[in-house]
Amino acid sequence: MELLSYADAARAHDPVRSHIQRLIELVGTPRFEPEFVKAMSDATRSEHVTAYAFSPHAPPRLLFAGTNGPLPAAKMRAVKYLAQYWRHDPASLFEDAHNGNAMALRTLPQDIDDSLYRQDCYTSLRITDRFTVMQRNGEHSYRVNLYRSGRGGRFAQSDVDHIMNSADLLVALLVKHGATDPFNGQKPAPQLFQDRLRLIEPNMPTREAEVCAAIMSGMTSEAIALHLGISVNTVLTYRKRAYGRLKISCQNELLRLILN
Repeated sequence: MELLSYADAARAHDPVRSHIQRLIELVGTPRFEPEFVKAMSDATRSEHVTAYAFSPHAPPRLLFAGTNGPLPAAKMRAVKYLAQYWRHDPASLFEDAHNGNAMALRTLPQDIDDSLYRQDCYTSLRITDRFTVMQRNGEHSYRVNLYRSGRGGRFAQSDVDHIMNSADLLVALLVKHGATDPFNGQKPAPQLFQDRLRLIEPNMPTREAEVCAAIMSGMTSEAIALHLGISVNTVLTYRKRAYGRLKISCQNELLRLILN
């Protein structure tokens, strides 16, 4: 791993800045995500982009996840990262190191100590290199991750220079975009889980899908009952029916089914 300082980055003209005006025009709209991904792809040949907001008083939030290439599971992997792995991310070690300045961390698969995290978010997607830009804004910290797969090789030094030269602008755009729309055109995680369930089992009733999505979101049976306005016994009944329909027997199997 290599920790870089924005202050040390080259500030020569770079291709990222050629996209900034367009991104400013689209911030807060559904077009921002694909345009951001396209800009990073054009400038650095990134194939997969994720952006997150972290706060000491709330769970981490996915701003968006986008792909320029054959990685259809990118968004679900990003949701799984927030559900299970973000605490194992080496970037978390440097959350307090940047003191308001944009910083970057380069992470290779072998830098990930947690084997399940490495397999789910790197090996299974053939990720060979990740470049993370992170910056604190008030109490919040923002990260944008750029990924290369086996086909693209590692980021070149010129890619690093281009990203770092515009790091403050990229993070500022994320801050503005995140403040404009909490979901930035994205569905919240429970709705993503329900959509995934209906792809796996098109005939699943709405209540069963809602219960499974709530389980995936980490809610207890009591919390689900309160959220849906039904009894705990009814929650357990819906869960049993859904598990039978999906031919699974436990929460771990549900996680693997939806997130694989």
